[in-house]
Amino acid sequence: MSLQLFQGDLSPFAARVRIQIRAKGIKGVTMTAAPGGTGSEEFRQLNPTGKIPALQVDAVVIAESQTICDYLEDRYPEPSMWPTEPLARAQARLIARYTDLYVCGPMFQTTAHTSRKSRDQAFVDARLVELHKGLTYIDHCRVKSGLATGCYAIGETLTLADAALAPALFFVTNFVAPVFARNDLMTAGMNTYWEGIQSDLHVNPVLAEMAAALAAARAR
Repeated sequence: MSLQLFQGDLSPFAARVRIQIRAKGIKGVTMTAAPGGTGSEEFRQLNPTGKIPALQVDAVVIAESQTICDYLEDRYPEPSMWPTEPLARAQARLIARYTDLYVCGPMFQTTAHTSRKSRDQAFVDARLVELHKGLTYIDHCRVKSGLATGCYAIGETLTLADAALAPALFFVTNFVAPVFARNDLMTAGMNTYWEGIQSDLHVNPVLAEMAAALAAARAR
């Protein structure tokens, strides 16, 4: 079976999949840029949205990061990256969902406003309020679950909740904070989590790849 991941090192959604691949020890996955570039007509022939990541399994292409992760969990069930206990598993899934909807959603709506000359400050401020709320939702979920221990989102081992959340927080701290001069977006709980998750042996190399890609993009 041939596995080819169309991705970019800076994408937090692609990073989610790369963390999973590392943690599960999946071998033989070819990682490459989207043919013709993200959004290109050539790539849309494979993935109609033109977005990364996309996983080609032989002749079939699977799109959307969480769907890719679900496929890899089904295809390579051990070690599992969801908690075994059903309630803990539900909380981990919820954190991944909150990250997509309420952190990444508003955060990436600000990318068209990085230039101060053309920035709609009111629009940006509203999105950052939403982003901060999203982080408080995750804090609430972790605290109320009673399962937030150590450096992980839920439980004491790496899960797909971490694979979603850690790359998103990379962008909060390395993109949103410096570009919009907002160091107040991360809640205390998220700051503590962020400090801890960076030491995970599967997460750390992926965050390093993201940092190198961000540095290269800024140099251009």
